[in-house]
Amino acid sequence: MRIGVPQSVRGQLILLLLGCLLAAQMLSIFYFIHDKNRQLLDYRAFDAVERLLSTAKMLRTLPAEEEDAIVATPSEWGMQFTITDTAPQVRDELQLSGDLAVFLKSKFGLTLGDGFILAAAETGTRPELPEHGSKAGRSLVLLASIALDDGRWLTARDVLRLPKPWAWQLMLTILATVSIVVAVVWIIVAKITTPLQHLSNAADSLGRSEDPQPISSSGPSELRKLTHAFNDMAARLTRLLNERAKMLAAIGHDLKSPITAMRLRIELLDEGEPKDKLGQCLDEIQELVDAALSLSRGSDTPEPEVVFQLEDLMNELVTDLRAAGGDITLVNPHHFFIYGRRAALKRALRNVVENALRYGHRARIFVRPAMADVCVLIDDDGPGVPEADRIRIFNPFFRLEQSRSRDTGGSGIGLALAKSIIDAHQGKIRYEDADSGGARAVIILPRLMDQAGAA
Repeated sequence: MRIGVPQSVRGQLILLLLGCLLAAQMLSIFYFIHDKNRQLLDYRAFDAVERLLSTAKMLRTLPAEEEDAIVATPSEWGMQFTITDTAPQVRDELQLSGDLAVFLKSKFGLTLGDGFILAAAETGTRPELPEHGSKAGRSLVLLASIALDDGRWLTARDVLRLPKPWAWQLMLTILATVSIVVAVVWIIVAKITTPLQHLSNAADSLGRSEDPQPISSSGPSELRKLTHAFNDMAARLTRLLNERAKMLAAIGHDLKSPITAMRLRIELLDEGEPKDKLGQCLDEIQELVDAALSLSRGSDTPEPEVVFQLEDLMNELVTDLRAAGGDITLVNPHHFFIYGRRAALKRALRNVVENALRYGHRARIFVRPAMADVCVLIDDDGPGVPEADRIRIFNPFFRLEQSRSRDTGGSGIGLALAKSIIDAHQGKIRYEDADSGGARAVIILPRLMDQAGAA
């Protein structure tokens, strides 16, 4: 399973924060351990030099037969002393920190290389230094040596056990820090992203011509201002759309009276071609008025939303159109359940199928599952829809047929109305080329998975 980058703001911010925290913790721990080890080494080096000088001073005042007893006595730190005729051989002297070098110079008058040797190496990495075991962490062997008055060298050896760089205590500290910070940031980001999600849902509902409900403002001041602005915009748009619908309804209602009066006057005319042409003109005017009213209403109907079976709706639609003389084939409709306005969806599907019959003379309907959706394909045997017009074909009063005849081209709002209804049901519609060479209308509608599975 491929794990990608989170797409949400919360996930991306948490991922970025985790990366920054881990990088910062790595750098701080590395610096802390390095500095701590350096301080420990300096302290033990100072202690070794002090004990070395104290032992050398003691040896100057004691008889030679007591030297072995003094040298063989280990210090409380486990430091060991040896006396050799020559200086111990070491490859690399210890690089003293500035503070330690100044301190040794001012307190003891010691300078590296002037009868004084100070070296350190990891256990086992220097064959000339004795090896000491250590159960945890790194082990360093610290060697301090000074020349005695008789030319011999007094050497002190000490073993330093350094802490492990990634001890479990440090790992627990990192884990606790990251957990606390991530939890706090998760809560803070949730307070920011939750209002954004509500705003996105409200914008989606507004785009589907649903009545938007005012969003309660929460979160930072910028988000509250954005929420107030969106609520004002949604209210203005809703008011504008309602006023447009009322205006078109009033115009349609007012036009019915003169149209009816004109029909009565036409009936008083003598039979003949002028009377027939006037009747056709009135029919076209009436059709335009009805089309405008239908488009203004769109999917805004009082019809309640219900759960229904798509197969039953398709069978009813095919039966109705076949009774009207349409050549329609329904292939494998399946038992899919849809939640929405049944009559409105039937009207949308009817418009698309009638468009296929008008231009392609024959319609073939396929119903297929598509993930969590249902896909309805409507093919015809017509000339198809040019690619440049596959978006404009859903514009109101746009017609591919250029004769402008109502008999062959329709009113030009059927597909616009169908798209409005399908969009209101969170669906999609588009046109593409059919396998037979004609046009194919692709309609995607969300389906109820549990109902479909039960069926």
